[in-house]
Amino acid sequence: MFLRNIKDIRISNNTISVTRKANLSLKELEDQIKKLEFQASKDFKSKVTENAKLPPFIQSFFYLFFSNLKIPTEKEFVDTYLKWAGIINGDKVIIENKTYPLAGIKARMNRTYPSIIRDLHFLYLLENSKLFDEVDYSMERDYLNGLDLKINYKKQTYYVSLLIDTNRANYFKKKKIERHDYSVINEIVFNVSFDSLSRIGNIYLLNQKHIKLLLERINQN
Repeated sequence: MFLRNIKDIRISNNTISVTRKANLSLKELEDQIKKLEFQASKDFKSKVTENAKLPPFIQSFFYLFFSNLKIPTEKEFVDTYLKWAGIINGDKVIIENKTYPLAGIKARMNRTYPSIIRDLHFLYLLENSKLFDEVDYSMERDYLNGLDLKINYKKQTYYVSLLIDTNRANYFKKKKIERHDYSVINEIVFNVSFDSLSRIGNIYLLNQKHIKLLLERINQN
């Protein structure tokens, strides 16, 4: 039962935080990924949705993952987001008083969905390696600062920005650099080629070779 898995609820400084047990192994996570029914959209893009500053998609994903310790299906991910953020009106959706084509929102979320899964899986992969003192993910840090993971290695802290080496990913990374000052942290822009990924089910993920590559990047930092 879910409630029995809640480890702690804290209320402090007008903030409520909940901690729950996350007894999920890397193999169990990969078994979930293997069963996901996912198909990449055929590159449909709507200019108005691509450039829009929308409420974060990751909130619906990680809320569902937190609730069930199970990767949500793409439909669950999209439906929960639209229920929270939008009002559907035919083939349009109204989000924060602005109207967007529903197909454009779904297409953008379709591209985001495997990326979130890839980040989550890489966190589990790094933890499972036992090579790092700590591997940490923060939804707030991810969304506001564009930093996917924080890792502690040999008493040093590094922030990993994980991206697949495509024109689109590099474009958005440049935008993040313009908005944030990364000079005060040890940031590792961990860009990997799509061809180096491993396929589990219909999702392309990082693998053991990328752990070795990350360590090389850390040692060069």
